Amino acid sequence: MIVLPTAYFGPVSYYAALFHEEDVVIEACEYYVKQTIRNRCVIATNQGPQTLSINVQKGNSPQLPIREVMLSDHGNWMHQHLYSLATYYGNSPFYDYYIDEIKEVMQKGHDGSLFGLNEALRRKVCELIGFEPHVRYSEQWLGQSFGKGTLAIAPFVSVPYYQVAQAESQGAFQPDMSILDLLFNMGPESILVLKQSWR
Repeated sequence: MIVLPTAYFGPVSYYAALFHEEDVVIEACEYYVKQTIRNRCVIATNQGPQTLSINVQKGNSPQLPIREVMLSDHGNWMHQHLYSLATYYGNSPFYDYYIDEIKEVMQKGHDGSLFGLNEALRRKVCELIGFEPHVRYSEQWLGQSFGKGTLAIAPFVSVPYYQVAQAESQGAFQPDMSILDLLFNMGPESILVLKQSWR
């Protein structure tokens, strides 16, 4: 069993765990921790990694259950995220194949909560890659603290693949970016990268 937090377009390592682990529990009973993969993802650009963050409504309590965190329109973050994806992945091989389905989920395929958005996007991304993970939600807090650092998943091994950002900048491969980086660059071969990314 592996326990994961909910994630906004989680990194490749997150999806490698979803692909390889037979029993995945997504923590649904924790308190929200801001500035983590719960509400942000990191994409590869020709200037290096860029973070995209979701704005959420601030609750009355400093400790807010993750399922009660609602999305905010403040800052027009969704438009900015879609603009950034078009800017940095518009020339990638598979952007045009997938962006409409992803955009539809972002705009109207969820219940308005952060948890609902993340889970709807996770299901859609898994569908686009071509696998259905064995996922269940925790019914009580399982005592795992994921904190603000990167998600360290021991069996994950970063496997380099074609990145449009690397090709355009002639720079180094940027590992463990958002799953969107893998999907837009590799398309149907994304699942092969996930298969190789686990020891």
